[in-house]
Amino acid sequence: MVDQGLVCANEVWYLTKGLPSDTHDQGKKSTMSPRGDMNMESDNKKRDEFSTVLSELRSGLPEEGSYDSVYVVQNGKFCFVNPHFAEAGGYTDKEMLGMESVSLILPEDRKKARENATKMLKGERTMPYAFRIIAKDGSVKWIQETVHAITYKGKRAVLGNSMDITAQREATAKLEELQALQNSILDALPIAMMGMRARRIVLANPAVEAVFGWKPEELIGRSTRVLYRSDEDHEKIGKTVYRALQRQRTFKMEFPCRRKGGKNIICLVSVARVGESLQDNRIIATYEDITERKRAEKALEESERTLKALLRTYQK
Repeated sequence: MVDQGLVCANEVWYLTKGLPSDTHDQGKKSTMSPRGDMNMESDNKKRDEFSTVLSELRSGLPEEGSYDSVYVVQNGKFCFVNPHFAEAGGYTDKEMLGMESVSLILPEDRKKARENATKMLKGERTMPYAFRIIAKDGSVKWIQETVHAITYKGKRAVLGNSMDITAQREATAKLEELQALQNSILDALPIAMMGMRARRIVLANPAVEAVFGWKPEELIGRSTRVLYRSDEDHEKIGKTVYRALQRQRTFKMEFPCRRKGGKNIICLVSVARVGESLQDNRIIATYEDITERKRAEKALEESERTLKALLRTYQK
């Protein structure tokens, strides 16, 4: 959506549904052309060329049929818009005729939009670019477009093909927000948490370093075998956990594990399957180092046994 005349390519004509009514009307006359010097046979031939050009213009677009919004800009103003394009901004096509094209773009996006359009017109860019527009009701919408240099009614112009991508952008923003929330939750958890798929670690929070001595990036992509003392232990916990998760959504157990440096620890392992079934063996697992707690419990049990033994001796 740029001021036309940035560059001028060879004369190119464009034909699409919804062209201005005067073009359709002229097409019915026995002699007509953009310059008024073609007969009906020449006009029909030209229309065939238009269709060929239309196919060429659309061939490079990523989604066939999705760029139904079309406009033409001459001298910085809209001289043709189809209903799809006008609808994106909440206007009618008649309301947009004569409007400054740049006025539709959000001020902070104008410079970048102009740069991208200029590169595309010069052949330095082929991929569509996106920017924000201000709709008639004041709302902001995202537009993705491509532009081409053309000749329209005998004068240089810019042809734009665009699509409204507001919904996609909003969905992406929500996904990014949820991702940020997830990362914050993972960072705040005081216990090690890992996501696993087919017994391979695909996700790990920062707390894994405190429990296992591994940094998250060192664990991601590795087999869960690295968390246990031996192949036998690895096999045993796998059978126990996956057998339990086939019957229930969550499972918890105490199990011996091993830190990076080889130190053995006892962990409270809590697991939950991802989804309603164990498809792809995807699970979420948390590991809490309870080694000191187990030692304290063992010491307490030994103290209780010693005390009972002393009491029995005293009673005798």
